[in-house]
Amino acid sequence: MEKKRQRIYLFCTVLLLAGCYLAYRLYTIQVTHNYDWALKAVNQRSDGLALYRQRGAIIDCHGQPLTGRDHQAYLAVFPPLLTTEEKKALAPLLAAHHIRMDAHSPVTIANPSAELLRFINERPMAGVTFCTIPLRYGTRPLAHHLLGYVHPTTGEGIAGLEAMYDEILASDRLVKLIMMADAHQRPIPGLGWRYQEETIRRPARNLVLTLDFGLQRKVETLLDEAGVTKGAVVLLEVGTGKIRALANRPVFNPYRPQLSLNDPDRSLQNRALAAYPPGGMWRLIIAAAGLERGLLHPDQVFCDEAGTGPGFMTLTQAFAYGTRSVFQKTVSLLGAEPVLAIAGACGLGAATLRFPGEETGFLPDWVGVDDSTAVVSDGENITVTPVQIAVVLQVIAGGGDYYPPTVVEGIQQEDGAWSSLSPATETGRPVMAAATVAALRKMLEATVLYGTGQKAQIQHEAAGVDGMVVSGYREGQAIYHSWFAGYAPAYAPRLVGVVLLEDDPGGAERAAALFASLMESCLSLL
Repeated sequence: MEKKRQRIYLFCTVLLLAGCYLAYRLYTIQVTHNYDWALKAVNQRSDGLALYRQRGAIIDCHGQPLTGRDHQAYLAVFPPLLTTEEKKALAPLLAAHHIRMDAHSPVTIANPSAELLRFINERPMAGVTFCTIPLRYGTRPLAHHLLGYVHPTTGEGIAGLEAMYDEILASDRLVKLIMMADAHQRPIPGLGWRYQEETIRRPARNLVLTLDFGLQRKVETLLDEAGVTKGAVVLLEVGTGKIRALANRPVFNPYRPQLSLNDPDRSLQNRALAAYPPGGMWRLIIAAAGLERGLLHPDQVFCDEAGTGPGFMTLTQAFAYGTRSVFQKTVSLLGAEPVLAIAGACGLGAATLRFPGEETGFLPDWVGVDDSTAVVSDGENITVTPVQIAVVLQVIAGGGDYYPPTVVEGIQQEDGAWSSLSPATETGRPVMAAATVAALRKMLEATVLYGTGQKAQIQHEAAGVDGMVVSGYREGQAIYHSWFAGYAPAYAPRLVGVVLLEDDPGGAERAAALFASLMESCLSLL
């Protein structure tokens, strides 16, 4: 009996241990690894179509996306989910789209024919559905030259910010369209189609810019409404150097940039970072140099020896009317060194954003220059970019301090955490004395009030300077590049604006009028 009792105890012990093990396994499967097993079950019952590779968004300073705002509808066909009769009926319709029904892999059709759409509407099929894929750059121009573009197949950044920050924006994750199906490849009722994002692969990160989506869109709209064919606009925030909008014309197709490689209008060129002669804009640098050295005074009287002005006038009036002879005489008294020194201190002649394809402009070396008047009096041997001119106006509007222009704020992680890429610059680098700034601001205000920039007058009051230069001749007619640069409101500046019109017959007056429209519209959005 004792042996029999021991055998019973042993049997019960084995049953208890087996029960404990089964309980442990059930707990592990249903609680600990529940999600993993569920995911495996879903993958076994789903047929997936890779739609696109995830890429980080480029967003503005308020978190508004500049990329991926619009979507395009596609027709998705899953051959394994079609019956034999459905395949036969669809075969001739899909052949027109170069798709063979003997293939087993799902496919997408970007622009299905009207006949195909009619057939699908009349005869719904489990293996055919519609899906949407985000358009990287939308349907309307939005800072195309700044954002750049990606390779249509690999998704790798090729130009612009897409190329500069490709390592940040790139991702290994695929977004798929899946259909829940049973072991016999039959759709499971009630579950339908799903978008599925791979979560185990490297996620994309977002790039945060200083651009303001509202201001950028307004600038793009105004350029189109004004019919600007070639030119650039820059909006810069006073006191920070942050670029709030940057637009170019003509634009290019970011989905097919190769079509613009041989464009005679150079539509791929970022004109906001291209160098042009400053023309009459250069008088701002000459006046700043003379005032800073104490050799000029805003009420100093000059005589217009060329006879193009009212005769005797103050320096402020000469500036407002753009009287060339006065500034030629000023440079002959100053020499080249003070003018070129203040120009360099304001950022001219050097890279500003350090952007691919950015031109530095040209400032001659003042050392050893004998004929200073010929070198700098009219700025004919000088070239500047619209962004550089915006920085010069920001120095004046911001009280004499230089802030380096910035367009990239930082990086946003998948969890929303944010890290800065731009250096913290709460205070700028002093460039001009307060007295110099005060005198220059009066000159800029006079230019708009009664001088050559009257077309730039707005309700909030603006200050600015205009310029025009002949860049060449076509069939005996001069080709003009025209400028207007300024800030508003005049007595409490918030925005600096620069307008460049290339090969535009409207001249500086048209540039000033466009500046006025920009400021009126953009200030209302702040």
